[in-house]
Amino acid sequence: MRAKTRADTKPFGDHCPRTKRGTKTSVTPRIIGSPFGAVDAVPPSAVAGVVLASGLSRRFGANKLLEPFRGKPLLRWVVEAALRSRLSSVGVVLGHEHNRVREALADLIGERGLIITINDSYQQGQSASVIAGLSVVPLSSAGAMFLVADQPLLDFHVINRLISAFETSAGGICYPSYGGRRGNPVVFASRFFDALRQLRGDVGGSVVIEAHRDAVVPVIFDDELPFHDVDCRDDLKRLSFHDTTAGQLTNNTTLVQAFGLETSRVISLCGSGGKTSLMAALVREFASHRNERILATTTTKMGSDEAEGPWRACQAADAADLLAKSDDDAGPVLAYRDLDSVRGRLLGFPTHVIDDLARTGRFTRILVEADGSRRKPLKAPTAHEPAFPLTTDAVVMVAGASGLGLPLDDENVFRADRWSLLTDTDLAQPVTAEALARMVVHAEGLARNAPARAQRILFINQADTPDRVAAACRVLDCLATLSGRVPERAVVGRLQPEPQFCALHVFGTRQPSNSGGGR
Repeated sequence: MRAKTRADTKPFGDHCPRTKRGTKTSVTPRIIGSPFGAVDAVPPSAVAGVVLASGLSRRFGANKLLEPFRGKPLLRWVVEAALRSRLSSVGVVLGHEHNRVREALADLIGERGLIITINDSYQQGQSASVIAGLSVVPLSSAGAMFLVADQPLLDFHVINRLISAFETSAGGICYPSYGGRRGNPVVFASRFFDALRQLRGDVGGSVVIEAHRDAVVPVIFDDELPFHDVDCRDDLKRLSFHDTTAGQLTNNTTLVQAFGLETSRVISLCGSGGKTSLMAALVREFASHRNERILATTTTKMGSDEAEGPWRACQAADAADLLAKSDDDAGPVLAYRDLDSVRGRLLGFPTHVIDDLARTGRFTRILVEADGSRRKPLKAPTAHEPAFPLTTDAVVMVAGASGLGLPLDDENVFRADRWSLLTDTDLAQPVTAEALARMVVHAEGLARNAPARAQRILFINQADTPDRVAAACRVLDCLATLSGRVPERAVVGRLQPEPQFCALHVFGTRQPSNSGGGR
């Protein structure tokens, strides 16, 4: 089944029907909830969400938004994904049978900026819903993402990738692209809002996209599954058999694809068991693409032998000094502040220097080692680490599968005492898969103090024997049973002698229920 892009039902599909001249769309939406209370004070780069859910579902034969899909009304899947994403607010535009549809969302009203607006003019066409949706977008928003309500496999990490692409687009129009086709959702910068308000008849944002081709930023996705929509009952049946928790790996899957880093600009690595090797591998992949300007660095220390790698080592006092020294250099740069020749260490920069560099836009990718591990396979962070830049888009937690099953001591685990405290594991006892899972989700664990907006990825490296692969996969099973901040995705594999993956798990839409990592 291919993802549909039918413009007669989808407001932002590939085909752009003609606007009916002389047709006026009168939209006076009724708003449930406070659209300009808590959600109006959004950050300057915030993107508001608008879920379009007012259609008639003619081809389905009933109101498809209320049809059960995996135990919930179809509409709820998109709305819940939007609420769990980085969207600053979420407005849902209802029309046809709005009382019944609103009842399906009743328990979500008031949750983190959810706004229900009623479009009484829904029979006048798609433009009426778009205009109604704009009425609940906070004035301070930098853009608005329009989502369609019948894509139940759309997950919040997809939404976040589109937001990240928009934030680097200089006020453009961002949409997913797969197999050369344009899909939904679509993000429009605020400068296009007036054009969207001028739409009339049964047309949507495709008209604005076609009129501003110079502003479009397609975001390439290899997997089109999240963008499949539901037009008829057969579509719903086919989607019901797809598993959205097990990621798809092929022989051609790259590190960037497996980790979902295609649109991430500032990537911070923490943990142990191969951070520097992973950073070098990612640099090589990014550098294989044209127009990538790559900076590798650290906010802590690296071994001086790491100066030899897929980069040019560069010592710089601060951001200005580094910019001056890398001005004419098109290749990857490994930057450090000073050299401790006695201990053989490259000393890194304070986090604010990395943030300053990120804001200049000089580098398309910045990779940061955010903590140290004394080259042990596993570690527990202490109070001063990891040191994450505030501009971090993605946090990759690294752990070595070679440490699983070994005794919990300083030989195998950096800061074994701390590990014991956070995971409730006695010293000298074997390190279990559940203990590593607890370290991943615990508020004081591997991603301690990571920016809340950054996506989190777990990479269990060194899975180079059947026993280690099995132990690593048990960690993924344990993550599904724990509270706390679960990573958006987890990858099991190895980096040596060449990157290879054996498991990819894309976790759902669970958020932490408490600050710890308990059951």
